[in-house]
Amino acid sequence: MQEIRIMNWEDAKSLAYPIRLTVFVEEQKVPKALELDADDPLAWHAIVFENGRAIATGRLMRDGKIGRLAVLKQHRGQGFGSKLLRALVDHGKNLDILDFYLHAQTSAIGFYERLGFKPIDSEFNEAGIAHIKMVLEHR
Repeated sequence: MQEIRIMNWEDAKSLAYPIRLTVFVEEQKVPKALELDADDPLAWHAIVFENGRAIATGRLMRDGKIGRLAVLKQHRGQGFGSKLLRALVDHGKNLDILDFYLHAQTSAIGFYERLGFKPIDSEFNEAGIAHIKMVLEHR
């Protein structure tokens, strides 16, 4: 059984942080000191559960920025990332957020394009990884 819950950082931290540590710090070698930031308490956090276990997370800021999307390796390629992103956008729309953007790792551009995001600007480095800003096209 799958479920996606949107929550504040206080409720999400114990679920989201271990996923982010695994994906970003352990797998992608992002410095641990960069993983938590001042935006976490200000964001809405989505957690994807499968059979009661947290397997994916992402966050949405009030300005429409989506970030920290992470799916545990054994659950990738099964549509959880897409469901997570759609849940964050839907939550934002319910709060009257009209414009959404994110900083995509360049290796994930195709994933975001399939979900309606379009690259803008030029490539930049964030936490030692190549990224590009993408915006959700209005449809």
